[in-house]
Amino acid sequence: MSPGASPRPGVAWAPPTAIPQGTPRGAPLAFLAMAGLIVALQFGPAIGLLGFRLTGSTAFTLIGGARDGLVMALVALAVAALLSSTAPWRAPPSARWALLLVAVYAGFALASPEHPLIVALNLRRLALVPLLFVALLLLQWNRPQLERLLALVFGTSLLVALLGLIERFSPDALWTSTLDIGSFMASNPLDPWGLLPFEDSGRFFSWDLEPQTGLVVRRLVSTYLEPTTLAPTLALAMLMALAARARRRAGADSLGLPDWAATTPWLAAVFLVAGCLTVSKGFIVFLGLLIAWRWFGVPQPRQVFALSALGIAVSLALGEAGYTEGAFSHMAGLATAVEYLLDGHLLGEGLGAAGNYAVADTDVGTESGLGNGIAQVGLAALLPLLWVRAIAMEAWQRSVARRDPGGPWIAAWLLLWFLTYLLSASSLGVGGNALGFAVLALYLHPAWHTARGAR
Repeated sequence: MSPGASPRPGVAWAPPTAIPQGTPRGAPLAFLAMAGLIVALQFGPAIGLLGFRLTGSTAFTLIGGARDGLVMALVALAVAALLSSTAPWRAPPSARWALLLVAVYAGFALASPEHPLIVALNLRRLALVPLLFVALLLLQWNRPQLERLLALVFGTSLLVALLGLIERFSPDALWTSTLDIGSFMASNPLDPWGLLPFEDSGRFFSWDLEPQTGLVVRRLVSTYLEPTTLAPTLALAMLMALAARARRRAGADSLGLPDWAATTPWLAAVFLVAGCLTVSKGFIVFLGLLIAWRWFGVPQPRQVFALSALGIAVSLALGEAGYTEGAFSHMAGLATAVEYLLDGHLLGEGLGAAGNYAVADTDVGTESGLGNGIAQVGLAALLPLLWVRAIAMEAWQRSVARRDPGGPWIAAWLLLWFLTYLLSASSLGVGGNALGFAVLALYLHPAWHTARGAR
């Protein structure tokens, strides 16, 4: 189904989950934790930079731990809601796949011979987002809370985009002198690339086209201080604007977003321009896929296996042809992981023993989320594809059942995540990924359809 088409009626559908009963609906503590997580995801790195600049305390370089803590708080609240419920929870397929892959990763973590700290760092990158997705499905939200949370995601994303446009066209001295970004990055003991000078950092500059054009391109990073985790958020906000506009045209509400979000025609263009200025290859390719889906109906997010086979075939072909540098380095990372798997390493090297965040020096799977996963856990790295397909199917079924033209736009974000999982290690972890899966979980939550009409 293309994003612009109205969902077809008559498809069998059932609510993906039941809300546990036994505690008052609304979960005010969970709402505060989720609002705090949104703010931490959108502005945490910039807050850490400003705190470090004002105080000199290196504790601010680890501010990312706050968002991990908020995720675990939401998981704990969800578990408490489940335990206090008087009715069993009918977990949808997406939640079951998420819990399965977390259980499998936890098993690999227990069996890993690596240092516990390295194992923990890699496990959190693999498991926290699926846990957040399940927790948000399980928590007892009400409709006004869902609307306010989606509005908060959208409003903060717009602010992030505008701040990004300002910093992108400001002199480099903003970062090198005023904010002293180099000292901040170098003070983070968990950042393997923090010691790179500003002018040599791939976070602020792209050399992908230098072999062909001789140009080095400055990248938009905004409050994320990192372009590849920022790009998915900008794509999500663009799709939310398009979804709100589609719903408003169909006579429904605008997903809780302000009226101007659905009626301002150029708003999506702000996110589009900012996303392109991140120079994220995943964002650029995603736009091509989105246009193809809009015009031709393919590819769809639920077609992850066909897309995976195509991506793997292209990466292997480019590797054989010698295209392994610059813009093609991410394809090379995927190709090395597939070759490693085909050589019989079905269980990988162990959690934390390979990938971008490992002590051992290995070239297998670098720059690829799927490649990182294969290098560590082998075939188990394919489980996220099954999870994403389940989410896409549920979003599509929900759109069909409610005749909601906005649902396909929201589900389209999975195309971007899928691309980054194939081609970028930034697809792993909370930063840049949690918001997209959170919005999908909130959209799929049954409370969304309990009031104010069927949509």
